[in-house]
Amino acid sequence: MSSIAGDLRELLADLKELKKVIKKEEGERISKQNLRSRTEGLANSWFSGILTRISKNEAITKENIDKYSNGFSRLLKLAAPANRKSSYLETLDLLIKGFQEELIMPLIKNPDSKAPKGFEEIFENIKDIPEKDYLEEALGCAKNGFNRAAAVLGWSSVIFRLHRVIEKVGFDKFNDASVRISSLNYGRFKRFNKVFRIHDANDLNEVFDTDLLWVIEGMSLIDMNEHTRLRGCFDLRCQGAHPGNAPITDYNLLSFFSDINEIIFKNVRFK
Repeated sequence: MSSIAGDLRELLADLKELKKVIKKEEGERISKQNLRSRTEGLANSWFSGILTRISKNEAITKENIDKYSNGFSRLLKLAAPANRKSSYLETLDLLIKGFQEELIMPLIKNPDSKAPKGFEEIFENIKDIPEKDYLEEALGCAKNGFNRAAAVLGWSSVIFRLHRVIEKVGFDKFNDASVRISSLNYGRFKRFNKVFRIHDANDLNEVFDTDLLWVIEGMSLIDMNEHTRLRGCFDLRCQGAHPGNAPITDYNLLSFFSDINEIIFKNVRFK
């Protein structure tokens, strides 16, 4: 996992290199596609990853975050065809000038960022459990702004617990539940049509997570509402694991971990 300060150093180096190349260009306007693409790429690096991560660190002031966001917005607009070379250089100078002192140095002096408010409190209640390795990594991701990765690891902790519970209850009961609910052609289970013959943990690893949720509801380990909420957690996990434009915000992540804490880790049926 790269550090925020390290990524900022790379971005600063790229800004300086772009300035050097732009300065050597002849003519008053920049029209070359490769230079415009490089400019757009640097602006996107700020907005698509770094901005969210540094916003969680109290060492960097909101004033400076806004200052550089405005600068990168201007850089993004300059990536359009035939903008003035002087405008490129002016904008790059503004971004480079205080970058080290206003962004990188505060992070070096204050490396620990904070997870979303309320997040650590949830983890205090669920850290002394067999799944703590997954959850500690999830918390580390959240502290660094990697919300997608935090959701993926958080869901892994859920499946780890469910698998252990099914092993304890017995694979035969899991198999019998799948047979029973798959035979129903009415009500809530009417669309479920899978029958499982699980003999060991390796077989259980082959069961899709969504099917697992249906069968444990059939075993009365969760009810309909708990199933729906867990399915929402699984959907968030999938959004984190697969490409897409939907963001996973701090609020999404807080809801996710609150749900798995209440429905799985604090639930006496999953002890």
